Amino acid sequence: SSDLPTQPLAAMVLCTMRFALRMRGDGPLRSSLLRISCRTFGTAGEVNLASLQKQLETAEKERADLRAQVSQLLEHSEHLNKQMESLTNIVSSHCSHNLMHIQSLKTSVPMKRTNFRPMLDEVKNQPTHVSQVDNETLFDLSIHGSHSANKERLIREIMQVDGVTWETAHDRFEEMDKYNEEHYWLQTLPYRIGILGAVIGAVAGTAMVFWGPVAEFYGTNVAGEDLPDEVKDISEMTVNQIGTWTWGWMEPMIGTASFVILCSQFARAQMWKLNMRPYTEQMLRARANRLADHYPQYDRGIVRAWAKHLPMVSSFTWPTYRRFLGWRHL
Repeated sequence: SSDLPTQPLAAMVLCTMRFALRMRGDGPLRSSLLRISCRTFGTAGEVNLASLQKQLETAEKERADLRAQVSQLLEHSEHLNKQMESLTNIVSSHCSHNLMHIQSLKTSVPMKRTNFRPMLDEVKNQPTHVSQVDNETLFDLSIHGSHSANKERLIREIMQVDGVTWETAHDRFEEMDKYNEEHYWLQTLPYRIGILGAVIGAVAGTAMVFWGPVAEFYGTNVAGEDLPDEVKDISEMTVNQIGTWTWGWMEPMIGTASFVILCSQFARAQMWKLNMRPYTEQMLRARANRLADHYPQYDRGIVRAWAKHLPMVSSFTWPTYRRFLGWRHL
């Protein structure tokens, strides 16, 4: 019986025992069936118990392996959660330019404006030159009219088109600056004439009103006025008396000149409202278009944005060209 399969044998024995128990009476057949069933069930039970023991040991091993795998998965999930939190803080800190928000992410404590102070790691390596910022920041600065940003954008455009380094790009930049300033003196001549005329007018007008020799010469020879009564020489009069005497003919000239200037300013303001550009804007546009036409290989917008700017001047209106300021100058 031990050679038979365990499970079918056990089933047969159980069926025999149930049949013998259901038989009525205590006949020899019932007793024989019960004895045979008990002996057979004992042999089958031993075989089945050994098989079940092996299955239980295998199941325990599989369960231990599953527990180890679950533990490893939990450890990996915790590690991934920490990495996700770290990446979230990094992304939030880089996306935000508010130092209070960055410190709140680091310390997990809301910062207040009253006790906030910048930390060392937040202010280190701050840019000290326009060349240290990225392209998007340069674009934003150029939109707001930063000439230094326009210069750096032109340098980077030269680098990209010509395939040269930042230092080598300054050679082409100096060439473009020289070409852009060829007609500088002619373009700025109206401003210099205006400055000179304003200074001469201010000095001459003041002298013609209050300075005796000039006032007497202009009054007697140009305006046709005589000295006041009982005054034989202009030196007898004080400065205020001279001004009172000359104001009779100087007031119409000064008043008319002031009114002309006022009307000119009003007309210029209306030109701006109509988007009608005066001389300055027209001159700057002509400079920019001339340079962009001469260097068509570079982006026209970048070239024009840089060219629409006049160089700085000294106290004596002498220009300081960009090519003479050095690389690191803003």
